[in-house]
Amino acid sequence: MFSGRLSDLTKADVERVIASEIAEGLDVEFKRSLPARSGEDPWMTGGRIGDEAKDQLAREIIAFANTDGGTLIVGVGEDRITKRAVGPLRPIPRCKDAANSLLQALGQRIEPRLPVFECEAVITEDDDDGGVIIMRVLSSYLAPHRHTQDRHCYVRRGDASEPMSMVEIQEATKRIAGRREQIDAAFEESANRFFQWIPSEFQRTNPVRSVQSTYRTGSLPSSEQWVGSWALRITAKPFSPLPASGIVSGDKASLLSFPSLKGKGQQGVLQLLGLSTIRTWQPRLRSTERAFDGANLMGLDRLSSEGQIDRFVFVTYPEDRPPTYMFISANELMWHFASVIHFANEVRAKCFRPSQGFALEVELLASIALCVEPYAGLVGRSRAVIPPHRVAFPRYEVAGVEQFDQVLTAFDQDMWNSGGFHADWDLSLNWPDV
Repeated sequence: MFSGRLSDLTKADVERVIASEIAEGLDVEFKRSLPARSGEDPWMTGGRIGDEAKDQLAREIIAFANTDGGTLIVGVGEDRITKRAVGPLRPIPRCKDAANSLLQALGQRIEPRLPVFECEAVITEDDDDGGVIIMRVLSSYLAPHRHTQDRHCYVRRGDASEPMSMVEIQEATKRIAGRREQIDAAFEESANRFFQWIPSEFQRTNPVRSVQSTYRTGSLPSSEQWVGSWALRITAKPFSPLPASGIVSGDKASLLSFPSLKGKGQQGVLQLLGLSTIRTWQPRLRSTERAFDGANLMGLDRLSSEGQIDRFVFVTYPEDRPPTYMFISANELMWHFASVIHFANEVRAKCFRPSQGFALEVELLASIALCVEPYAGLVGRSRAVIPPHRVAFPRYEVAGVEQFDQVLTAFDQDMWNSGGFHADWDLSLNWPDV
């Protein structure tokens, strides 16, 4: 119903729903006001939101999450016969406070917790107080979800939310298990493609699949130069396929620039230094790819027609003789990770799925140990040495923009932990608008 963020909606967007006569259905629900067992909810007269409103709205959201996702608007009525939205708007007082209260209350009434759930107020009145409340949830990869109060799982049937039968619960569980298997298969396929992309002289297969050091002819004909290497793969797989074929086959010039990312966190400015060439996107089988390179660096970005994003990075480390370890910049690693998050945000916005969740997998290969160069201001406080061969980081989830800093900080802490150091700081960026 809405292609952008709910937090960006205006009164005109809500009025457009009524003017377009959008009808309730599998993924749309209207509520004239906060549901109440009798009369009106206490919130309408200055009290607190009642349990009936919280319970009923939670049922609707659970049903959407267990089916194909959907949008619920409180403050817009519907025609009893046609189920189409009708005016006038019925503003909820103190709607911003009400939306915040419902966000917390519904979260406590749904288990397992929804990966993505938006609940925003849209001011529609001149007093800057009254307005409608809009909730949106995607089809959940953690389904089936159930109501913590009545213990029922709900599903959407037509324009109604009804309890699921045991057979439906079993089928939903099988379907979600199948989706997880698809994500696992996508990550494995990406890891195989990544390894084959690494130059063959640096490929290592025993005892684990990784990268290795090699020797090349030095500056003098009789001399040899040691060359170490490290490689990074970041894969972002949408929990549900995205309709990205139009992006893959169309104009991709605006996709993922190479920005410097600033913020208030410990990271300062995240950027990729030494980048010299960014090539144009090239069509591939059901995907598009773009190469980039710099000093001792080569990289590849890939976007599939279903919205999967891959970033491959390979770096050589030449020295006259084998060192104790190679150096790797924490700033550079975090820039790559943050760029893929930003890329995922751009892709889902262009696919009109601004809340689509992604699973992220990160793989780091190194021929010898990697000493992490700290962020500015941390000299003397931090020293981490990541062991050689292969580090597979825990999987991460990317959902709403408000969670991006949390995911970034989680990866930062895991990176330092893998090198034997505890990071006690947060990362925070001013994420570019999409």
